[in-house]
Amino acid sequence: MIQRTCIRFVVSFCSLLAAGQAWSQCEDQFPLSNTEGAGTVMCPCFVEGEEAGVVLDVPAEDYPIEIIRIGVAWGSVLGDTPNTIQSALHVYENGLPNPGARLASLEGPVFIDGFVNEFNLEERGGVRIESGPFTVTMEFMDTNAEMLTAASMVHDGDGCQPGKNVVKAIPGGWSDACALGLSGDWVMHVIYRPVNCGDEEPGEGKEPAAELFIRGDDNGDGNVDLSDPIFSLTHQFAGGPAAGCMESMDSNDDGQLNITDSIFTLTHLFAGGPALPAPYPDCGAMTGGASLGCETSSESCN
Repeated sequence: MIQRTCIRFVVSFCSLLAAGQAWSQCEDQFPLSNTEGAGTVMCPCFVEGEEAGVVLDVPAEDYPIEIIRIGVAWGSVLGDTPNTIQSALHVYENGLPNPGARLASLEGPVFIDGFVNEFNLEERGGVRIESGPFTVTMEFMDTNAEMLTAASMVHDGDGCQPGKNVVKAIPGGWSDACALGLSGDWVMHVIYRPVNCGDEEPGEGKEPAAELFIRGDDNGDGNVDLSDPIFSLTHQFAGGPAAGCMESMDSNDDGQLNITDSIFTLTHLFAGGPALPAPYPDCGAMTGGASLGCETSSESCN
């Protein structure tokens, strides 16, 4: 179900939002646009099948991104034209001079006069962009050239930035709109999300997974028995191997590995001594305090 919410600016803002949950871990970014102002100048200057739009880019570290909404300012001199269906919104893989392959299209968008109409691509899975710049356009269904009261795309009338505004003319193909005499930037924007915000490496915003072990299970076989203090003493005094998780050999959890750990385990097993500190008798992670470290989880806990 589609619900419509509108917020008024100089040229008002109309958002077509699909009800439903957000599907990405990443946060929506602020509208990406070439203009900071509202639209002030209508351009009824197109014929059927022509396209107009913007070239956009984001910081290189944000790519790849997913475009989830596209906004297009639409207006007329009188502000009272009926709602209008246009051919499509398109997203292309490159910028000027040749936007290249068409990545996605939204057919039949309906425009309301006097609004920045925003169209939701989220329920379609968004449009993935691997690198920039990229181009977003609207394709006209009807001719409005020289129809002074017709509704059309809007620009800000505040100077045209070369390389950031496009027209696909018939005939003529792709051109920089500034070179064709456009006096402002098309009022269009996209809302996007970075794709990889949940893939940080440890130490870059995401904690590494905790290693698991059983305290006193020195040889990592999943059991605490006589073989474990023997393993520990062999390591300490006869050059035997160490545990992959050294913390498992610290039976009394005092932050040191010495003979008292083996004595502590033997006393618990055979003389009714206190149980080993956690994690024991099941797998668990270190809980703080002095530690011998745990480079890898015990094999019995994997």
